[in-house]
Amino acid sequence: MKYKIFKDVLSESDFKKLESAISSDGFPWYYSPTIAKNSDNKRFYFSHMIYMNDKINSDYYNLITPILDFISVKESQLLRIKVNCFVRETKNFKSLKHIDDERKHKVFLYYVNSNNGYTILHLNDKKIKVPSIKNTGVLFDGDIEHQAVSQTDTKVRHNININYI
Repeated sequence: MKYKIFKDVLSESDFKKLESAISSDGFPWYYSPTIAKNSDNKRFYFSHMIYMNDKINSDYYNLITPILDFISVKESQLLRIKVNCFVRETKNFKSLKHIDDERKHKVFLYYVNSNNGYTILHLNDKKIKVPSIKNTGVLFDGDIEHQAVSQTDTKVRHNININYI
């Protein structure tokens, strides 16, 4: 498996709960001065770490469990779960190519809202453009370099990055 796109990942009720929580003005976002790599410091974004260092790091973990159920991932398999919030830009800026972890792993990138931002997967000599469409996810091998591309049509771009073994 190199990559696979999934539509309608969550039920309507689970999706609305997740979208409402992440979009609320009470959701705790944390400033990240770089995107992808420390050298990628011309742009910034906000994130919220749900799971890291082998433990749940957020009261919002239960909102993510329906996604984990969809991809059949148990907590013991998790490396990291991070919710991202990219702010609107004047053009579609690309982050640097990167992988999320050096260990052998899988990535499930879940899109919370629809916008004209996207993800680029670098497969050999091909660039695969994965659009940001709400309640859609892309599963790919963790050794595939990828790039986040900012949006220009919505105030924010929300996605959830799940890394697991």
